[in-house]
Parts: sequence; C-alpha cells; structure tokens
Amino acid sequence: MSKTQLILLTSGSDELKKKLAKDGPIVLPGTPAVVLSFPPKITAETGRVHLRQTVVDIIEKRTTAIACKYDPGVIADKAVRHHLKIIAIALQLVKPTEYFLDLWLQFDGDNLTEMVAHPVSDLDRFITEPYLQYQQHNVITESDVQRAIGLVPRLSKALDPAYGSWDHPFLPIHRAVMFFCQGYSVTPNSPNQFLWAAGLDCLYASKLDRKKQGSAEITRRMGALLGSTLKLYEADTVSVPAHQTTRTPVELGNVSGDIFRLRNAFAHGLPIPDAAWLSVQGQPFESGYAYQLWEQTEIALRLTLLRTLEDQKLFDTFSNSALLDSFF
Repeated sequence: MSKTQLILLTSGSDELKKKLAKDGPIVLPGTPAVVLSFPPKITAETGRVHLRQTVVDIIEKRTTAIACKYDPGVIADKAVRHHLKIIAIALQLVKPTEYFLDLWLQFDGDNLTEMVAHPVSDLDRFITEPYLQYQQHNVITESDVQRAIGLVPRLSKALDPAYGSWDHPFLPIHRAVMFFCQGYSVTPNSPNQFLWAAGLDCLYASKLDRKKQGSAEITRRMGALLGSTLKLYEADTVSVPAHQTTRTPVELGNVSGDIFRLRNAFAHGLPIPDAAWLSVQGQPFESGYAYQLWEQTEIALRLTLLRTLEDQKLFDTFSNSALLDSFF
C-alpha cells in the first residue's frame, strides 16, 4: 500500500497558489515523483495521529506542500524524507522563510495521518516569527521554485547520505550546507551567527596552507568571489521590509572582518567586541550592528552556496583543495 510524505510550506505567494490552482502540481526532481502542490484533504481527529480542526483549517488555508507518494516496498521512508529535505533546503537557500524543515507529515494509503512532526500539531497555538527580521515578508514565488529546482542535482551530491561527515567527496560544501541548516535549527538562537560563519570558513579557508586559514584571508576570498563592494542587504535574494529603516547598507569589504570578530567572540568565550554594537534597549533588534552582522553572515553564506551550487566550475573548485587555492 502506498504512503505519502510531505513538508508543508506556509509562505507560498498568492501568485504561486493561483498557479497551482490553475495548472496543478509543479513537478520537482526526484524518483519517485516529487511535486509542489496543495496538501491532501485532511479530516480532523482521524488517523493514527489526530489533528484538531483548527490545525486542519490552517493547513488548508495557509500552506502548500512538497509531497511524494511512494511504495514503501520499493523505496524506504527514510530515503523519501531525505529527498524532501533536499528540496526544502534548496528553497531555503533561494528564499528563507519560516518553519524550515519543521512541518513534516506522513499519510497512509487512505490519506490518514500516520506520523506528524510536533510543530504541525501546534500550528494553532503559536504565532511564528521570521528567523531573521529581514526575512519578515519573504514569500515563495514560482521563480523561486524554478531556481531551487536548478540547485537540486548538485545539492543532492553534496548531501549524499552514502557518505559520512568525515569522508564526503564534496566535504567543504557538504559541511557548509550542514552549518547553514544547523544555524536555522539551533536553540537558543544566539549561536546561529557562529554556525553560519563556520560555514563560510568551510568554503573559503585553504585546506593545504595554514597561513591561508585565517579570517583576513577568508574575507579577501569572499570579496574576490562576491565582490568587495557588494552590499549584502541589496543582494538579489534579499528584500528588506520597507518599514525596517534602521539598517545602513555596508559594502562586504567593510563588514566581512567584523563578521569574524563576532564569530571569534562566540568561539573563544569573549564579550562582544564593541558594546556599541548592541541594540539600544527599546529599539528594534535590527538597529544593532551585531544583529546586522548576524543577518549578513547568513546572507554571505547563502550567496556563496547559491553561486557554488549553480555553477559546475565553482562546485568543482570548492570541492577540491588544490583548485580552491589556485582559484584565489
């Protein structure tokens, strides 16, 4: 008997929902078939795991789903869940939104809930916040979906579960993606910046020359790839809400060193490098320079991973220690 697994997305744009309503599911990479669609009809208080009617209403009205219907005798549940996560990670790299990887369900052959991740059961109890304030108004569009589809082949290689964390053939990219994901899942969230900075370190630091592993060399390499004059808040995957007016766009070359000063404070148990970096009490979080470094670390890591996963030459370069050093 077939089963269905899906990850719910709560930030689909109106345009995307209209597209799905008019033309049906969007086919995503995967075997068996993976689609972006509306979730199946759920009857409240049925199945092995009961969902309240209020939760069912939220799922019906607010969500779309990355879904896969499959025969568990042919492919393992674990393999299906892994591939759904690949799609969700690709979307998060293109357009970060709330509930990253959290809203997972599994249905039996009668479309009754068989397993449900805990956050799904609490959809009607908590008001969610964006992971970072610049993501407050992020919604997933059809163009975001198509861009994410383009990442899947190389992202699948970087996260191939046949290898471990120490022997992966694409180890620097693999580890950077893992740090990217872990930065969204860690609680409390203050170490996020440390994890995202570690992802940058994985990608840019030389694996052959200890003299090219420090923050000065990493920031130089970041500038060489992304452009030292790039203003991270104006990058193509970033759209700062108009009402958040306390950020001053700063060029990458003027902020990258401070990204690693803040990382080092986390890593070495030090106080914040400059007390003036903190948000003033009563002012928005995003007004503080340290908070802005937090956001810009995530943006710099996402941009680097996007560039790497969309370009075979860069993918090969960041996967090979000798090529990496010769590139920079």
